[in-house]
Amino acid sequence: MNFRRPQTVRALSLLSATAAVGALTLTSPAQAIVGTPVADSTYAFTAQIEIGDGDSKRACTGALVDAQWVLTASSCFTGGTTELPVGKPALKTVATIGRADLNATGGHVSEIVDLVPRAGRDLVMARLATPATGITPVAVADSPVAAGDTLTAAGYGRTKTEWVPDRLHTAAFTVDTAGATELGITGKSATDAICKGDTGGPLLRAVGGKFELVGVSSRSWQGGCFGETETRTGATAARADNTVLGSRLTPGQRLLPGETLASASAKLTMQTDGNLAITSNAGKILWSTGTTDAGATALLDTGGNLVVRNSADTANLWEAGTSAAGGAAVLQDRGNFVVLNAQAQSVWSSGTAIRHDYNGDGRSDMAAWYDYTDGRDAIHSFLGGTDGAITKPFLSYDVADGVWDTKAMKYITGDFNGDGRGDMAVLKGYSDTSVKLWVALGRADGGFGTPYTAWSAPAGSFHISYMTPQAGDFNGDGRDDMAVWYAYADGTTKLWTFTSTATGTFSAPFSSWSAPTGSWLRTRTKFITGDFNGDGRDDLSVFYGQGDDTVKTYVFPAAANGGFAAPATWWQSSSLDWNRTTPHAGDFNGDGRDDALVWYDYTDGSDKTSTMLSEKVDGKDRFGSAKLTLNSPPGNLDVSRMQFVTGDYNGDGRDDLATMVHQADGTVKMWTWTARADTLFNGGLAGWSAPASSWAFASARFFSAYNN
Repeated sequence: MNFRRPQTVRALSLLSATAAVGALTLTSPAQAIVGTPVADSTYAFTAQIEIGDGDSKRACTGALVDAQWVLTASSCFTGGTTELPVGKPALKTVATIGRADLNATGGHVSEIVDLVPRAGRDLVMARLATPATGITPVAVADSPVAAGDTLTAAGYGRTKTEWVPDRLHTAAFTVDTAGATELGITGKSATDAICKGDTGGPLLRAVGGKFELVGVSSRSWQGGCFGETETRTGATAARADNTVLGSRLTPGQRLLPGETLASASAKLTMQTDGNLAITSNAGKILWSTGTTDAGATALLDTGGNLVVRNSADTANLWEAGTSAAGGAAVLQDRGNFVVLNAQAQSVWSSGTAIRHDYNGDGRSDMAAWYDYTDGRDAIHSFLGGTDGAITKPFLSYDVADGVWDTKAMKYITGDFNGDGRGDMAVLKGYSDTSVKLWVALGRADGGFGTPYTAWSAPAGSFHISYMTPQAGDFNGDGRDDMAVWYAYADGTTKLWTFTSTATGTFSAPFSSWSAPTGSWLRTRTKFITGDFNGDGRDDLSVFYGQGDDTVKTYVFPAAANGGFAAPATWWQSSSLDWNRTTPHAGDFNGDGRDDALVWYDYTDGSDKTSTMLSEKVDGKDRFGSAKLTLNSPPGNLDVSRMQFVTGDYNGDGRDDLATMVHQADGTVKMWTWTARADTLFNGGLAGWSAPASSWAFASARFFSAYNN
């Protein structure tokens, strides 16, 4: 069978390469299949890949192995002559998945935005910009093939009679040799061959009425292909069953030196020096094991414990201490590396999720809803610069008068569809007392799409006046959810959880905790959210004003289903006045557990922040002693003229504090205090500013994960 190249330029050879298969020398990367045209959706997981533009465009084949990942051959991008680097393709690359006929419509078309090659073999995982959620991926085999097995190859390359065919073809092959990293195969007949355009195409084994992927086409003699005089139909395929692919480890799998897991916002690399490290898209290390032993490997053992093994494989250099048999270790698109048990519940986390990174560059950003005086409404994005300074805003969503009423709107931000970019959600109440939740998804440029309805409640069920929304990944599935503190008119209180879906909508809410009349006053609560106990699920914390105006801090730990357990006291202060306390959350020391911070407005006009690190002492989680981390003299700042949002604005793995300040002359100015390794904050870093004539402070509402 001959794989196709959809345009005339596809007839160009990828790049020549040679490799030994037994005594044969293969003359070219495999680039097309001669065989049977595919007429249905049996091979819908097969992808046609176009690399480059114009006369230099070339094509390959691949296979969807996860909604956001296509497995193909590294030589598609290099010709087999050089090592493919991790990262964005050098040329624009587009995958078309689910079209047996490339002239038809349907299927899924997406740009490929990231490449994660496998060291030592012709394999690369290619991440799609938008997931192919409507197509079932092909499973990757977990057991090897043997000599004599019959396999099916699929591809879009040339056929025996067509230079540029428009259909997917398949052909049958026999396994001649099964090496550690490669398979030697031969067409079962003279009409079964791999041709130009087939590089990276799936090599499939039928098991129980389904296909599983055992390898990808790499190089071929191209016997029987259009324009070739060669008669030999032998080929080489890269094995896929015995290597780590994509973003997860399953029990028994290990990362070898130099190998990488990748997600939309981070990469996990088993470095050659023995350190297992997570690096953000900003190129900064967010977390590491701190181990040193050249040749060390990372392993998820059969019991579900994540470990770093020494080079001799005789001892653990580091371990997560997890017990999750039947689970997996997953690098989520939001940047967290988590160990999941067999029920897909998080039992350990690196704590490296990057808050509200709207453009996916590895740094937090800010965004605000702006209510214009003429009735228009818009969303403005403020991207974080490389040094953490907040840059000039740009407008993405803009709508005319009469669409929105900001008086009945409450905002949160989070990654609600799990694609690694932050989104915006707003609860909106209507005159008939119905409520809707609207979501605007983050775009690749850091802007936002048009809001859509993600959940709604009819009149009489929920009332916007009693709802205080909070955002966080409360069930640890890699997508942020919404929790609502609901203060009923009769004085009772309930916590409701709205879990998110992969499409950015929300499931029907459920309640997990409630309190009787008069036990919790909404007017005495200030909220923060974060993963305070380091289990991979965000928790809810309440700074509660006591009757004497002192402060007691409670944490409601999140359960595996996204609900909340009864609160426990984590911190309290008899010296602070609750009325002058503004709490915030973030991982201010970069240890993977979110901490608490209070901005305190002193009566003499000075302002100070105190950071309480999350810690575990004698088996009990708590916030530690308050540490003074920022000190502003009297008259310098006025908290009533500031809007704060915490986030990692310089991408160094520690959360910072950023704000828009409404200055005395009416101008607005962005300031960032970046966090140091010792948890203190650096001096204020000035960002964008604007006169009152171009930006009205009172018209902007910045998005945060928590509301008060």
